[in-house]
Amino acid sequence: MVLACKVLQKQRVLDGYGHVTARLADGRILSTPHMPPGKVALRDIIVIDKDGNKLEGLGEPNGETAMHTSIYKARADVQCILHYHPDELVAVAATGQGIKVIANCGVHFYRGTPIYDSPVLIRNHQLGDKVAATLGDRSAVLLRGHGGTVVASDLDTLLRRGIDLVRSARLQIMAAPLGPLKTHSQEECEQMIKGHDRPNANRRYIDYYISEVVD
Repeated sequence: MVLACKVLQKQRVLDGYGHVTARLADGRILSTPHMPPGKVALRDIIVIDKDGNKLEGLGEPNGETAMHTSIYKARADVQCILHYHPDELVAVAATGQGIKVIANCGVHFYRGTPIYDSPVLIRNHQLGDKVAATLGDRSAVLLRGHGGTVVASDLDTLLRRGIDLVRSARLQIMAAPLGPLKTHSQEECEQMIKGHDRPNANRRYIDYYISEVVD
């Protein structure tokens, strides 16, 4: 989790805000605390319960912890969550389009990236439940004027999706003024997803980005 935050900061997709959580086998949740996530060290990680109450650690839970707990309650398959605020995601969400798969980095999101149509911060369980409902069974949700939230079954996949979602948005913004966008077909995406699901498929990708922050 700490390495993932440092990689995301290095790639300039995390700023002073945002948060990462991971679900433990006993139902408790590891969480970055209320501080810039890229500056988090191992000693800073806190443990919260399924309702967002702090159980262990010195820091305090993030103000939008309810977004995480609501998604975990709604999605048994989700084991980790990233919420962040890259400019590219804010820009794409403002168009109401969601992410279009025009490059291979976008295939994780071929089933769509729904948009939660409110810029209000997710500070209670009622709003958290609305974000979870908007996310549905997808890999990511955009939040209008706010950023995005990515989910995965493990931290390697979460890191890859977190980087690739922003890259996909950036490419979409770059290509849009040039003319109509040629998107990957569903069949093409489904074929490529099989490769991403192979054991250790993310290893080379993740090792490269970790090498950027660890000597």
